[in-house]
Amino acid sequence: MIRNFINIAFRNFRKRKLFTAIHVLGLGAAFASAVLLFLTAMFELSFDNFHANQNRIGLVYDESNPTTGKEYGETKPVPFGPALKAELPAVERMSRFGNGGVLLRHGDKQFSASARFVDPDFLEMFSFRLMSGVVTALNQLDNIVISGTMAQNLFGRTDVVGQTLEAQINGEWQSKTVAAVTEVLPKNSSLTFNTLLRFEHMMPDYSAQLDNWGDANHSVFVQWAGDKLDPLVFNQQARAFMATHYVGEIANLKRDGAKPDENGEYLALKVLPMKDYRLNTLGIGGGGPPAFPWILLLIAGLILFIAGSNFVNLSLAGSFTRSREIGMRKTLGGRPWQLMLQLWAEALLVCLAALTLGLLVAQVLLPSYNANMNYGLSIRQLFADPNFLLFLATFLLLTFIAGGYPAWIISRVNTIQTLKGRFQFNTRGGLRNILTIVQFMITIVLVTCTLIMGSQLHYLHTRPLGFNKTAVLSIPIGDEIDGEHALTRMRAELATLSQVESVSGSDTNVGRGRDGSMSTSRIGFEHENRIIRTHWQRVDYDYLKTLDLQLVAGREFSREFTADTNAVIINEQMATQLGGVEKILGQTIPINGGSQVIGVVKDYHFKDLRQQIEPLTMTINPRDFPLEYIFIKVRPESLTSALAAVESLWKKVNPHAVDVASYLDENTDNQYRRDRRVANIIIGGATLAILISCMGLFAIALLAINKRVKEIGVRKVLGASVLGIITLLSRDFIKMMGIAFLIGAPIAWWISNKWLESFAYRIDTPVALLLLGGLLVLGVALATVIVQSLRAAAANPVDSLRNE
Repeated sequence: MIRNFINIAFRNFRKRKLFTAIHVLGLGAAFASAVLLFLTAMFELSFDNFHANQNRIGLVYDESNPTTGKEYGETKPVPFGPALKAELPAVERMSRFGNGGVLLRHGDKQFSASARFVDPDFLEMFSFRLMSGVVTALNQLDNIVISGTMAQNLFGRTDVVGQTLEAQINGEWQSKTVAAVTEVLPKNSSLTFNTLLRFEHMMPDYSAQLDNWGDANHSVFVQWAGDKLDPLVFNQQARAFMATHYVGEIANLKRDGAKPDENGEYLALKVLPMKDYRLNTLGIGGGGPPAFPWILLLIAGLILFIAGSNFVNLSLAGSFTRSREIGMRKTLGGRPWQLMLQLWAEALLVCLAALTLGLLVAQVLLPSYNANMNYGLSIRQLFADPNFLLFLATFLLLTFIAGGYPAWIISRVNTIQTLKGRFQFNTRGGLRNILTIVQFMITIVLVTCTLIMGSQLHYLHTRPLGFNKTAVLSIPIGDEIDGEHALTRMRAELATLSQVESVSGSDTNVGRGRDGSMSTSRIGFEHENRIIRTHWQRVDYDYLKTLDLQLVAGREFSREFTADTNAVIINEQMATQLGGVEKILGQTIPINGGSQVIGVVKDYHFKDLRQQIEPLTMTINPRDFPLEYIFIKVRPESLTSALAAVESLWKKVNPHAVDVASYLDENTDNQYRRDRRVANIIIGGATLAILISCMGLFAIALLAINKRVKEIGVRKVLGASVLGIITLLSRDFIKMMGIAFLIGAPIAWWISNKWLESFAYRIDTPVALLLLGGLLVLGVALATVIVQSLRAAAANPVDSLRNE
C-alpha cells in the first residue's frame, strides 16, 4: 500500500508541476530562513551553558536609585572580592576578573596577549577545558595559563607545562612558568581570553590598593555553596557586608535624595546569575537585550506560519484538478481515512523535499551569514540535542497541520459533486481568508518595522554628535609600546605629512574602534555638601582642536601653563552640576587634591545615542591614566591617502601593532552593530514574507478565478471590459489587504516604539512610514492578483462556456 501511495503521489506531482514547484520553493525558502534564525537563537541562548557550575555562578553588582535614576555598578575595588568571600559563608569560591593587554615573549618570538587577571578559584569555578595542566594552576603567584594557540605561537608546540616565558606587565618584563594550557574556548563563551595571570599583577601598586575601597576597575564572580545560586538569599546575606564597608556611600546617597529599594536599602549588593550574563536588561555583563533570541524565533515562526498557510491554500486550489479522481476513488470504495492518508502522505513528501532544499540553501548561505553577523554557526549544530528535537517537532507539527487540514477537507467533499466536476469551496470568508489576512498583517508589520529601524539607524548615522567624526583617525596604541612614548614619536613623524592638521591622545576611544573595546571611567566627589558624579577622561594637548570640540568659556590645555597638569576642562552638563559656567570657571574642585576648571566645552556625544549626555571632566595629568589611543585630524580632501600614510608611519613607530587606524565615523557606527544585525534579519524576514505571501495570494487568486471561470465567460459575452473583470476579481483582495493593514499598522507602531525607547535620541514614529509599509505590501500583492486576473479576463469565453 505504501508503494502505491508513493507511486500515486509522484504521478500527481508530475501532472501538477507548477503547484508542486511553488510548494517546494515556498516551503524551502521558509525552512532555509527558519534554520538560520533557529540556529542563531539557540546559539544566543546557549551562552555559558558549558560550565558545569553555571547555576551556582554569578556576577556581583550593586544597585542604587539616586535622583538621576537607577544605576547598576559592575566594577568593584581591589579588597572587595577577598572580603566578600571571607565574610559570606555561602560564597564558596570567588574570582576577580580584570582586563588587560600583556606582551608575551619566548626567545625571539613575541606576541600580544588578550590577558585576564583572575584569582586561583577561577579555573575551578568555570569549566574551561585544559589541554594540559590542572585547575589549580594559578595557586602559585608566578604561574601563567596560556591557550594552545598561544603555546604554538611561542614554543611551536602545545606540551609546554613547566616551561618559562616572559610577560611584560605594567611596563616590566617578568619571568612566568606555564602551569596549564587551555583548549580553544567555546564560541558560546561570554568570557574570552588567551592568557590568565594572577590578579595581583593587574596593577603595579597592588599592596597599596588592599585598603582602597574607592577605586573600582574589575568584575567579581562568585560561586554559591548550595545547589543553585539564589539572588534573593545572596542580597539578604550581603546587607551586613554593605553596611560595614559602604557606610560613607550609603550616607551620601541618603543625603542627596536617593530612593531606597523595597527592602529599605540605598545601596544593595546583588548577583546576576551566569545564565543571564550574556543577555540582560541591566546594561552589565554582556548587556545584550534578552528578547533578541526570542525575536529571532518569533520571526522564524511567523515565516513558517506564512509558508504553512500558503501550503493549505495551494493544496485547496490544486484540488480542483483532482476532483474527479477523488470522486472516483470514493465511488470504488475508498474510505475517507484512506484518501486523507494518501493526501497527507503527498504533503509529507513535499515537505521533506522542501526541507532538503531548505537545508541545502542554508548550508550555502551560512558562510556569508556568519561573516555578516559575526557568528560561527554550522548546520551540524541543528542535529545536536536539544536543537534537533525542537526542530523535528516543529517540522512534524507544520507538516501535520499544513498537510492534514487540506487532506481532511478534500476527503470529506460530496462524491456526486466531485464526479460532476463541481468541486465547491467557500472562498468568501472562512479559514483561508483569515489565513491570508494574518499573512499580510505579519508582512506589513515586518516591512514597517524595517522602514522605521532603517530610519532610526540613518538618524544615528547622520545626527551631529558635536565633534568631527569624518576627518579624525583613531589608533589603538595596544600594549606593545608605552602610550606617552608612542604619542611623542607619532607627533614627530606626522609633522612631515601635509595631510595632518593636529594630533592628540586619550585613555578612552570615541565609539568602538578596531580593537573592539569601549570604556569609560567615572568618579565621584563631594562639592558644596553634595556628591558630584562625572565621567573622567585623560586627554593630551590639542584634544579639543583635534576633535573640533567647541569651547563655551575659558581655554584649552596649553603647554605654556605648567600648572595645567592640575587643571580640568568640563562639559556643560558638568558645569550645570557645579552651579553654572560663570560660577565654576576658574574655581577649584576637589579632584586630585584640587583642580582648577580652566575651560568649559559644549556638550558632545562621547557615548552612544542610547544615553543622554552626562557630566564629563577632562585632565592632562599623566599620573591618572595612561594614554590608550592616538587621534589624528586630517584634511577632509585627503581621507584615503591620509589613512594609508598614517598606517605606514604607525607600523614604523610600533612594528608589533595589532590594531589599525579607523575613522571616528566608523567607530560611532560600530556602536550600533547589534541593531544593524537585528535590522538585517528583519529586512530578510520581510523580503521573504512578501515573497511567500505573494505565492499564497497566487493560490487564493487561482482558487477564486477557477470558481468563477464561467461567470467571467458570461460577463465577457455580455460586454464586460477587461478592466471591469480585473476590478471585480481584485475587490475582495483589496478588502483583505485593508483589514491586514488596519490590524498590522498599530502592532508595527507599538513594536517600533518599544525598540525606539532604548534610545535617548530617536526619531518620532512617522505615520508616513506606516502608510508606506502598507502601500508597499498592497502594491506587491495587487500586482500578483492583477497578473492572474488579467489572464482570466483575457481568456476566450468559448473555452469556459462550451460545456454549458
